[in-house]
Amino acid sequence: MSHAETELKLLLPGAQASSIEARLNKLGVLARRRRSTQWLWNVYHDTPEQTLRQQRQALRMRCISDHPWKSTASAATLRGEWVQTFKSAGVSQGGLSRRGEWESRQPSGQLNPLALRATPWAELDPDGRLFGELVPCFETRCRRTVWTLYRYHGATIEVALDLGEVIAGDRTEPILELELELKSGAPEALFILARDIASVQAVLPCDQSKAERGYRLAQGLAPPATPAAALRLPANAAPLEAARRALGATFDQFTRNLSSLLTSDDPEVVHQARVAWRRWRSAIRLFAPWLPGRPDASGLKPLLDELGHVRDLDVLRTDTLGRCWPAFVDGDLQRQDIADRTLEHLDQARTAQRERARAALAQPATGLALLALARGLDLLNAGPETAATGKPVHWAVRRLKKLQRRLKTSLKAGREPQAGLEQIHRARILAKRTRYAAEMLNDLLPAQRTKDLTQAATAVQTELGDDRDLQQAVRLLGALHADPRLIEFIRGVLAHDAITRGG
Repeated sequence: MSHAETELKLLLPGAQASSIEARLNKLGVLARRRRSTQWLWNVYHDTPEQTLRQQRQALRMRCISDHPWKSTASAATLRGEWVQTFKSAGVSQGGLSRRGEWESRQPSGQLNPLALRATPWAELDPDGRLFGELVPCFETRCRRTVWTLYRYHGATIEVALDLGEVIAGDRTEPILELELELKSGAPEALFILARDIASVQAVLPCDQSKAERGYRLAQGLAPPATPAAALRLPANAAPLEAARRALGATFDQFTRNLSSLLTSDDPEVVHQARVAWRRWRSAIRLFAPWLPGRPDASGLKPLLDELGHVRDLDVLRTDTLGRCWPAFVDGDLQRQDIADRTLEHLDQARTAQRERARAALAQPATGLALLALARGLDLLNAGPETAATGKPVHWAVRRLKKLQRRLKTSLKAGREPQAGLEQIHRARILAKRTRYAAEMLNDLLPAQRTKDLTQAATAVQTELGDDRDLQQAVRLLGALHADPRLIEFIRGVLAHDAITRGG
């Protein structure tokens, strides 16, 4: 049995596994629907080289039971209905994924190569060699509660709440997520339903699959920071096509880092989340003449503010103070004590600020804003195709030249001796926007032009960034009631740098 699967995956920040099902069941749109419960035990298979993962495909055996298993159960002793599922690589963006799925019942509970013949597996493994190399990689076990909505805004939707864990050897990671699968009708209904849910429970649209989490866990890796991926554009791409790809990539980078933030304290996760958001805003401005409108992201402001505060504290801890300690301490035991106490207080502040960022992520308003952006992306992708221009370099060059002129004016103001923190910040942000634009349009412009522009913008970021970081350090250390001797020392470094540049 095969079908094209369209689903919207939602993480549930702040939700409690012990109460989320009851909470959802009280939601008006679900309260009147019959629900069913199943226990799912999935075993994912791949080659030792992870060939399927590299092809963005997945093959699993699932045991479905109407009753929970005993704590001593293993995959080999399970009793229930066994289903083999092969999923092909698909398109995933903003939590909404579309991919091929082929299922077949397998009473034996063993993988069956015959069931893969009428699937894309035949192209992947024409001689059967790959199938012979498959081994179990990891498992997922969960309790699934399903509500089926018929005639919901003209669609049939299956709502599945999964509570359980991913298991790889002796490592485990909890599962707590919703999947809204479109059985029939238009994708718009998925977003309408998601908004109903998000009005009472914070959601985070994210395209990260259980298989992806399982592979990571099997490798012993923590939730990762996701950097920006290189944007690949056809040489004759029209502006709207470039916008679709750029916005989709930056939104996915943003939500993936927000997902990692739920459990990771890695400073790079917050850094990359903020990079992703700046790239999103840069893309909105860059492609503004061709977009149907500017999406409303005001609901994200509380979260973005908290992320900014986290990043400021992280930079102070891992960068600015790290550069200043050797000269400040200089073998003085009393100053070493000042440094130790400062770091202790700073780490406490960073921990508290991360919790505030997570609390902002667990607010319904945040999820509603993210869903609105995801829906806007889906509408943009579903819109009419635009004809490619004969000379795309013309529109790309015009947009970059406009940014360069604005950067030149802003940079002049930011370099003035009396420039304040806000002026420096504006010039630095504009330099980043210019660099992001050059990177996004890299495939449409002469290589040397984009290389020169990127290097120049990066140099401006570095120059102004050092000044801003020192000014931020003075402000933040004052708020932490740090020792005045440390604050005065950093003021001296800032003044010395200003004199050096002036000379």
